[in-house]
Amino acid sequence: MLYEEIPAPPALQPFVTQLWFVRGRPKTRYEKILPGPSAHLVLNLSDPYRLITPGDGVEAAATEVSAGFYAGLQRSYLISENPDRLFNVGARLTPYGLAAFTPQPPSTFQGRVVDAESVFPGFTDLRPKLLKAEPAGAFTVLATFLADRIRKGYQPDPRTVDAVETLAERDVEVAVLASGLGISSSTLERIMKRDCGTTAKTYSDVCRFYRFVNQAAALPPGAVPGRELLGLADYYDQPHLIRSFRRFSGFTPTEYLQVVQSHGAEYATFVPLEDVAS
Repeated sequence: MLYEEIPAPPALQPFVTQLWFVRGRPKTRYEKILPGPSAHLVLNLSDPYRLITPGDGVEAAATEVSAGFYAGLQRSYLISENPDRLFNVGARLTPYGLAAFTPQPPSTFQGRVVDAESVFPGFTDLRPKLLKAEPAGAFTVLATFLADRIRKGYQPDPRTVDAVETLAERDVEVAVLASGLGISSSTLERIMKRDCGTTAKTYSDVCRFYRFVNQAAALPPGAVPGRELLGLADYYDQPHLIRSFRRFSGFTPTEYLQVVQSHGAEYATFVPLEDVAS
C-alpha cells in the first residue's frame, strides 16, 4: 500500500490541512472509518466501492461511491466495502474549511457523505488527469483546483479558528473556552454551528474520542482496557469511556484493542474488518 500526505500549500490554509494519496490493495474487504475532527474531499480513481451506514438493514443502507464525494464531520462510524485495489486522492479540511468554498451552510453536510459535484463543481473532471498520476503530480492538480475555488476575500471567524484548535488539542468545558474567547457560551455554540455545522460540545466529544483512539492504538501489545486506557483521555470514569467509545466506534475498548493491535497503530481510525458484523 502506497500512502503519502503533505501539508496543504499556504494558499489553501487554514481551510485545508493536508492533501493525501493512497494506492494499493486494502488490508481487508471492509474497514470501519471512525469519526475524526476533519472533513474530507475525496476523488475515487479505483473501481466503485460502497459506504455502508451502521445499523440494521446493512444492504439497504449501502451507497455506491464511484467518483468524487465530500464527507462532512461524522458523529458515528462508517463502514467501507473496498474494491480489490484502492486509488484515492483527497484533501482534509478543517471543520470551518467548507465555508471558504461554498455559501451552503456547513450544517447541511454534517454526518453525511455527498456527491462532491454538489459542493465542488468540476471536481470529478479531474479524474482523467489523475488516473496515471503519482503523488506529487496529483497534489499539484488538486491544490490548483481548490485554490481556484476559494471565495474571494473570505476569512474565517478568528473565534471559531481558536475554538477548533483548542478543542482538537485538549478537553475544555464550553463555558471555560467561551470565557477565554471573551464571548458567552451561547455565542460560541452559535458561531460554531454557523461556521462548522456542529456545536462546540459535539466537536469536543469527537476530538476527545479521536485523541483517545490514536493513543490507545499506540499501546504496546498485551495492553488491557481499564485504568490504563482511562488514563489516556479525558473520560470521567470507565462506564463513560465505554458508552462514548461504543457510540463513536461500535466497538468496546477491548474489542478495538484486539483488532488494532493485530494490524498496527496506522489503522487507528481506518480499522480493518473481516465482515460488516465486526
